[in-house]
Amino acid sequence: MTTQRITGILFLLLALLGAIGCNRVRPDAPATLDFEPPIPDPVSYVAGEVTFRINDLERKINKSLNPVLVNEETFKGRKGEAWHLRVVRTGPVKIQYANQRVSFSAPLQVWYSNPLGLRKHRKSRPLCALAVNFVSPLSVESNWRLATRSRFEQYRWIQKPKIRLLGINVGITKLAENLLDKRRAEIEAAIDQAVHSELRLDREIGKIWRDMQKPLRLARQPDDIWLIPRPFSIAAAPVYGDARQITVPLQIAFRVDTRLGTLPERDTLERLPRLLRRAKVPEASRLRVLAFIPFTDLNRALDRRLITQKLELAGGTIKINSALVYGNGRSLIVKTDIGGAVNGTLYFRGQPHYDTLRNTLQVRHVDFDVDTKERLFATADWLLHDRLRDTLETVLAVPLHQHIASIPDKIETAYARAGAGKKTALDVDQFRLVPQRIVVRPDGVQILISVQSKVQVLVKRL
Repeated sequence: MTTQRITGILFLLLALLGAIGCNRVRPDAPATLDFEPPIPDPVSYVAGEVTFRINDLERKINKSLNPVLVNEETFKGRKGEAWHLRVVRTGPVKIQYANQRVSFSAPLQVWYSNPLGLRKHRKSRPLCALAVNFVSPLSVESNWRLATRSRFEQYRWIQKPKIRLLGINVGITKLAENLLDKRRAEIEAAIDQAVHSELRLDREIGKIWRDMQKPLRLARQPDDIWLIPRPFSIAAAPVYGDARQITVPLQIAFRVDTRLGTLPERDTLERLPRLLRRAKVPEASRLRVLAFIPFTDLNRALDRRLITQKLELAGGTIKINSALVYGNGRSLIVKTDIGGAVNGTLYFRGQPHYDTLRNTLQVRHVDFDVDTKERLFATADWLLHDRLRDTLETVLAVPLHQHIASIPDKIETAYARAGAGKKTALDVDQFRLVPQRIVVRPDGVQILISVQSKVQVLVKRL
């Protein structure tokens, strides 16, 4: 082989090596920047109303209230005779609510026995009948009981006291009035006790309290996203109502965890705490979700959507062999190893963003890192003007619109399936989601989202 041919072959090999070398990219990784402080764990509030129908309250009180309000009572008449009287409720208690107070009305009958008869032959007879009315403020105590402080207001005779004893008209009206006046506190206490023992909010709210701690799945793609509420307190405002129902405004305070992946397990549930009382609670809920997406979970989802994709670009075909997302200061870095028309590593930089119109978590303004861009200018500058960056932005977008819009229905469905819906109805209305902050951390991305809604609970059957 001549020297001239050897020189030609070496020149050709050098040219080929040079050509191959021009398609290799080995930039330096971006310089490490400081991260922002983490977002503090926020407190969320669910504002709701628990509504009781008046006729259900009446049924519960009448079931609990003993018909005999005053057992046999002995009174002396004007001539020294001994009257034995007792008071019995002869009809149902009726409830009305107006002007921030509740009133109870019921028909009563006073029975007497002949004061001159022998004790063993003494027979009770109806003396008189009257309708009585009690009024009371209505409140919710810290032990979750509806509380009244009944006060005797007025009465009217249905049948005035009138008897004849040994042919003589006996003035018994005053005696009956004295009996009612003497036993007024006892009758008031009986009504208050019936309200206290039967109208317990903890039985209804306890179901809601337990059910709201169950994980709620928001999305399945690119991975399962779970919300896990952690309630810790609940407050009530003063009761209000109308002729048909009585309503208790409530506000539950809680924090929210988020998880990606399989259904998280809860070992124990928080027990219903003592009720806090407030002069007023907001009508709208304020759900502040601090979502944390670890880079490990984000990269696992990214692998399923991006790896093995081939992109037909202006200068040739690019295959993405691997991709890795990590944090750097306030930015996200996407490291990609590619093959095909260009071999090597490309570094991209982007900003996490929440699209309020599409309810989508995105990485916006994806662009080549500075050192990567300089290397591409020297090797394959056609990559700088093609759709690789747009492809990465599309792949790194996590759409949540469908899942966010369906959250109210999901909460109501989960509530009904849990069994609480048999006796209560849950209505989630005015649902609106607003992004607050996004912070990049060394191990993942924090997203603070505010959800505003209104929740109403109607007690269908006590």
